[in-house]
This record gives sequence, C-alpha cells and structure tokens, in this order.
Amino acid sequence: MEIPTSAPQMRSLDQMLSLADAGDYLPDLLSRIEANNVEMRSFAQQYATTAKGKITITIDVAVDPFGATQMTMDDKIVGPKAPKRKAVAWMTGDGGITTHNPAQSRMEIRDAGNGKRELRAAE
Repeated sequence: MEIPTSAPQMRSLDQMLSLADAGDYLPDLLSRIEANNVEMRSFAQQYATTAKGKITITIDVAVDPFGATQMTMDDKIVGPKAPKRKAVAWMTGDGGITTHNPAQSRMEIRDAGNGKRELRAAE
C-alpha cells in the first residue's frame, strides 16, 4: 500500500524526538544537554584543559504489517571525568616509599650568627 505523497512527513531528527512523551522528551533532552555544556565549560576552566563528553541518542524502531511505527527513544549524556590524582615519591633500596630523593643529599639552613645563615648537609 502506497502512502499518499500529500501526507506530511517528518524530515528531521528533532521532529522524531519531539513525538516522544507527548512532546515533553525533546525539551527535557535539550535542557540536560545544556546543563552538561555548562558543566563541561566549568570543568575546562577549573582544570585549564579540554573537557570531553559524549551524547548518545538511541531510537529503536518497530513497524507492524499495517505500517504503524513505534519509536522508543533513549539517551545517555556523559560529562567530563575529573583528572586522576597524581603523586611523586621515590623508592628506597629496601622497597619503601619516601618523599625525599635518596640520590640527593639533604641540606638544612642553620643560623651562623650575626643574622647570617649557611647551608650545611644534614648529618
């Protein structure tokens, strides 16, 4: 059975998305995308780096023998991940971890009298 050419047809993705939930889905989706955009901008400024996110929209389509079409929309909006925390330490000869580089001698500042200071290796 041919569909008459005069029947209105949806030509864009936003028209399809606007059918879901009696028209409530698309404004909700756009609102959540905007909130994610704000989060990404804030993240980029806070960490002085590029923020990355992902928006996935899935439309499952089922058509019966009479041409009735059912579309089920699902989405996933993922914002940026916080950077991993990093630390620097050194390993000692016996497998311990220390904040002091064992290959460098440690210096301490001590009062040499008359307001003068001198550096001397730690004993």
